[in-house]
Amino acid sequence: MSETLFFELLQVALGRRERLSSTPTEREWTELFEMLQKQAVAGVAFYALEKLGQAGQKPPLSLLYNWIGLSGKIRQKNQLLNKRCLQLQQRFKEKGYASSILKGQGIALYYDEPLQELRQPGDIDIYVDCGREKAIQLAHEFGQEHVEWDYKHLHLDIWKDTEVEMHYRVEVLLNLWKNRKLQRWFNDNVNLNVNRPLLTPPVEGEEGRLVTPSVSFNLFYILLHIYRHFLYEGVGMRQLMDYYFVLRNGHTEITETTEITATLKEFGMMRFARGVMWVMQEVFALERSYMICEPLESEGRFILSEVMAGGNFGHHDERLSHGGGKLGTMMAVCRHNWHLMSHYPSDVFWAPLWFVWHKCWKMWIQFNGLNVQGV
Repeated sequence: MSETLFFELLQVALGRRERLSSTPTEREWTELFEMLQKQAVAGVAFYALEKLGQAGQKPPLSLLYNWIGLSGKIRQKNQLLNKRCLQLQQRFKEKGYASSILKGQGIALYYDEPLQELRQPGDIDIYVDCGREKAIQLAHEFGQEHVEWDYKHLHLDIWKDTEVEMHYRVEVLLNLWKNRKLQRWFNDNVNLNVNRPLLTPPVEGEEGRLVTPSVSFNLFYILLHIYRHFLYEGVGMRQLMDYYFVLRNGHTEITETTEITATLKEFGMMRFARGVMWVMQEVFALERSYMICEPLESEGRFILSEVMAGGNFGHHDERLSHGGGKLGTMMAVCRHNWHLMSHYPSDVFWAPLWFVWHKCWKMWIQFNGLNVQGV
């Protein structure tokens, strides 16, 4: 099946077109649904079906029932995660720490209102301005006996129905020199004071507002997040759709400043950014006025081919399959990265060195007793 119908279906859901250029066959509808699931955008695409039904382009009834069931589960999961985000931020507030919801439920608030509850959610990523040692201590205070942690975040085991990653560093680059600059940039630019209203009813007894980074911050951060996953794990259409809505919401910031392009150049991301802008234009029909830089078709085609092959977070990319364990993960990342060498050589080159450095760094911390007892 041509990917054209897949892109057109997303454009109908986003209000960028009224109907598909041709009516899919039953087989094509099945393939479309499988592709949408692979890319974790089936929920958003469901919103297009009412409009397509009016145009006489309905999917088969059996497929429609499956789609309705999946969309209902996505809505329920979003309601749960919105509730958990509010509860989590309240807990940290009571402990005296500022926090901010990264990506996920925070970015969902940028979506058009009918699509917010249809964005397929994952886990909760929350940044807490406390540092690694205090983060581990807080996890213990929340009742967690064993804490898995690394350079960037730890797994916070609070609820059985919700995965939580607690960040004490917002993001990381595996290029050690770039990462040092990146941590300085975050120290200078993290803004935890943006409150955005949740469109679902607030939890009883809690303020129904979610603290997230500013849209100007997300213009760089979300693209950086996509870039990192693209290099080392794989990235899917859901993450690119997130950035589409960041760009739509960041229109004022884009037209008033060129700071974002200067930052992208500083971290060697302009080629990738230009490729992503072409994807925004090709897949989502985004207007040039919303873009942060000129599109680059050659790089955009390469990025899009990788996204379509790998699926959501590269889960369908056979190059990332491995036998398990940290060594297996490292070898899979190195194999995956090899074909990216000609596009992003400095970041690809540093990947195996990062794994060695990170292992030594963590051993040094544990050896010198800089860890919290019992973890």
